[in-house]
Amino acid sequence: MLSQPQKTIVSDPHRFRVICAGRRFGKTYISIRELSRYASQPNQKVLYVAPTYRMAKGIVWDTLKLKLSKLRWIRKVNESDLNIRLINGTQINIRGADNFDSLRGLEYHFIVMDEAAMIDPRAWTEVLRPTLSNTRGHALFISTPTGKSNWFYDLFQRRESDPNYWSSHQFTSLDGGQIPEEEIEQARRDMDERTFRQEFEASFESFVGRIAYNFEREQHVKSIDDYDTNILHIGMDFNVSPMSAAVFVRNNDDLYCVDEIMMHSANTQDMVDEIHNRYPSSKLFVYPDPSGSARKTAANGATDHSILANAGFIVKAPRKHNAVRDRINSFNSRLMTSQGSQHLWISPNCRNLIESLEKYCFKDGTTVPDKGQWDHMFDAASYCVDYLFPLTRTPMPMPEPQRWTHNIA
Repeated sequence: MLSQPQKTIVSDPHRFRVICAGRRFGKTYISIRELSRYASQPNQKVLYVAPTYRMAKGIVWDTLKLKLSKLRWIRKVNESDLNIRLINGTQINIRGADNFDSLRGLEYHFIVMDEAAMIDPRAWTEVLRPTLSNTRGHALFISTPTGKSNWFYDLFQRRESDPNYWSSHQFTSLDGGQIPEEEIEQARRDMDERTFRQEFEASFESFVGRIAYNFEREQHVKSIDDYDTNILHIGMDFNVSPMSAAVFVRNNDDLYCVDEIMMHSANTQDMVDEIHNRYPSSKLFVYPDPSGSARKTAANGATDHSILANAGFIVKAPRKHNAVRDRINSFNSRLMTSQGSQHLWISPNCRNLIESLEKYCFKDGTTVPDKGQWDHMFDAASYCVDYLFPLTRTPMPMPEPQRWTHNIA
């Protein structure tokens, strides 16, 4: 059953509809419903596009097949090509925008671009927009916003200059009716104010300037009275120069960065040896760059992750990278939530990390991190923080009891 905001979307007759919505609004449900609605007409070509092939398959493929099977519309399913042919002659394709040039030369009657803010704008302007010309086809753009410098914001404003063809709608997570209000209030307490407004209130926030925009040296760089190193949580970024690691102790929801390691012209085994030299008797949880599960760094074919595991580290990493913006937001939310709660401190001896937090910035006028000199220590630290306290999932449970007992000095 459609909520009132969802009814507003599906009854909108404009050719191009732009939907800015908070997390868990029901974007996937709307996407599948609209795909099915256009596919109900005979001999149509319908396309669903997500930022990557993996996302496209994971978000809609199984649910869409189930829905169409219940309706008894399916003639043939191609699992390898993510293609569904219906008995009325309509064809539905599921694609990722990570290889958008492969979409050239086709014609479509309806396109859904899901999480459009995360898609290269050229996928629309250079490739997909022309596929609708001969058919006079329609398009639905739906996404959580990522700031006013992103092309999705420009799409949202198209209604101002071309109201006959373009419309825009903006809905919060609560508007979707999928999340209880108390859960949203919990998220408000866990997240910093700008991230909460963006992710749950669908607000176009300005995230220009520093990546760690909540970091203040006077507030976050502190010494603590006492802690032990029996159990450590280590974020790690793989680069030959430099290899970087940030070493944390954890006390429930709080993290304290007690040490950092930055090694030039080094490999993963060198980092392992250095950590063992510094902490020979500690129980070590490591949160590395997810790409290390595939990157071979030794002659015997060992990967970065297998080297860590064979050295006795407990490796914690997702199968693939979370969205960069999620990792940035989770780190800033530990620095300071929208309720003014701080959950992350840094020892004064972690000079490289402190410098990274102060100097690592977005590229001018964008929300794209300016990779180069200052990103390595931030990446190392944020891999750990994002795994333990992700914004998109329930925070990971404590693997061990609290790590310090005294107040921050």
